[in-house]
Amino acid sequence: MHQAYILDRIIHSKTKRISVCWARQLGKSIALGIFLLWSCWYNKYPATISNITANYIISKEDESAVELLEKVRLILLDGDRHMMQYTEDQHFFTGSLKEPNNTHTITFLNQCFIKSVPPTMKAVGKSASWLVIDEAHRLRCPDIDPDTFFDYAVAIVAETGGGIILSSSPEGVVGFFHRAIDPENQNPNNKYESFWLSHTAWDEDTPECKRYQAFVEEQKTRAIDTGRLKYWQQEYEALFTVTETSFFEHTDVEEAIKDTSPKYEWKETPSCIGLDYGIKVSRTVITVRTVIRDEIIQLFQYRCPAEFDINNLINPEWEHSIQKLKERYNLFLIVPDDCPQGDSTNRWLESHSGIQVKKYNFRSDQMSKTDGINRNCLAYSYRAKLKDGILKIPRWNTVQQFEMKIVQETAQKVLISIKAPIGHLCDTFDSDMMACLPFLDMQTMSDIEFDVPTQEDSIDQEYPGRKDGFKPLTDEQCQQMIKTANESGSF
Repeated sequence: MHQAYILDRIIHSKTKRISVCWARQLGKSIALGIFLLWSCWYNKYPATISNITANYIISKEDESAVELLEKVRLILLDGDRHMMQYTEDQHFFTGSLKEPNNTHTITFLNQCFIKSVPPTMKAVGKSASWLVIDEAHRLRCPDIDPDTFFDYAVAIVAETGGGIILSSSPEGVVGFFHRAIDPENQNPNNKYESFWLSHTAWDEDTPECKRYQAFVEEQKTRAIDTGRLKYWQQEYEALFTVTETSFFEHTDVEEAIKDTSPKYEWKETPSCIGLDYGIKVSRTVITVRTVIRDEIIQLFQYRCPAEFDINNLINPEWEHSIQKLKERYNLFLIVPDDCPQGDSTNRWLESHSGIQVKKYNFRSDQMSKTDGINRNCLAYSYRAKLKDGILKIPRWNTVQQFEMKIVQETAQKVLISIKAPIGHLCDTFDSDMMACLPFLDMQTMSDIEFDVPTQEDSIDQEYPGRKDGFKPLTDEQCQQMIKTANESGSF
């Protein structure tokens, strides 16, 4: 069976780094439980100063880890029932336990133990023979992002030379579990032995298997009827597709990537700045966009360090201040984040920058009452241009590519939430959306086509020229562009 095969590979692994991508209901909990019990019962992996096997379980959340440990305990009870056929001892296996023996810990008489710990920084600092991370692709870490948590968690086995088992069904195409499975074999230095099991891995002529496969087909039919085929593919074919909540298709992001170089200075076409303000963890991000050859191109993006002083944005001495950017680009619009921490900066921009300012609020459940724009309208228009091949993502901006792949669209009772999952940021994406605002056709209002000119001759080797009588927009034309958009409701 597939379970026996995985157990054999774990036991004989030379690297002691195992990642297993399972379809739902293939018995992964039973397989992991048997391994953990076997290793403790026989003290197969003695470690630490006590020379005992110390196994730790982490799951997507503390409750899930406790549930997994309870399943391990049930295996012991099943073992008791089985052994009653051969001995009068009704506690053949469970009788080998000692305290602490509770919802978080199973301890054997030989001092070996299995312990569940939550996915928090409190779990870091222990020493383990084996660290098992169940539901590894779904970790919900309350105090740190999952990738950073994993970087710290591997220290649990660093001193002991212990092993790591990552086990999960897939969820998206990012994160440490996806990298460990490496489905496209992109990392030749990957230390993990990876195994990928779809529902077809259980293919036996048994009543149990036939019932399982019938159930899987029933779920597929239901998923197709309800428009949730991606979810079925993820859960039962173990495919690393984007999830049903992903806002962008992974392939759309990849196809939008273009080999453009960042432009520290660009005067050839009118440009817009998107300004997203950060707080403590989130980052302040500056993005400059323009239109070149009918494509919406990102010229520049600067992701400020954490706890950046946003007063620098209007400090003429700072390299990327609005004053400096005004000298480097043909700016006709600034779209800043309309939020409390940016209030004083926004008031300065409106009164002193000399550039049209249009504040944009897309936080929580807000809607612009003055402009009549749903807060998600910009995101939907941005996605539409991406799908049309008009909006391009520069290859050099890998941070934004990552953020776009993890942004989620979640239906709530009253509205749709578009944001990064817990523990992740999407500040570069937010800033880029705002920078694109004047170049998008807002789908819920009258379409406005911004006539951004192209150059008569070749701008550079990246954008072959067109001899179409190019003339740069004058300041008056830029102001008229903004006025027309305001009057029509495109902002």
